[in-house]
Amino acid sequence: MKKTFGFYLSALSAILAIACVVLYGKVMLTDARVTPLLIASAVLSVVILAVTAVKGSVPGGNLLPVVCAVLCMSAVALSISPMASTVVFAFMGMSPMSSAQGFLVFAGAGLAAWLINVIAAFLGITKKA
Repeated sequence: MKKTFGFYLSALSAILAIACVVLYGKVMLTDARVTPLLIASAVLSVVILAVTAVKGSVPGGNLLPVVCAVLCMSAVALSISPMASTVVFAFMGMSPMSSAQGFLVFAGAGLAAWLINVIAAFLGITKKA
């Protein structure tokens, strides 16, 4: 069975969502609301892939990646507030860059997962016969 490009993008976003959960554990200052959003995004991404692999498509298939994207972007947006001053101080040279490095890696992975989910939503996630 062949799969659409959106399916593979969704698989990549699932990997990134799981990586974000792990990476957020390395962020110095955290928000308690972020981890549940990241876990929900990762679980939904994996469920989408599993159902698509078995059934060929998911009911509401093009909407579900958008939900994953919203969850992921919400998590990144909520994580900015606790780390904002640390990142600014690191860029200004007033604190070591290592203090902001974990957050920047997490935010980059979160933004990539968001963008990939949006693209996958437009391409569609189905398994071709």
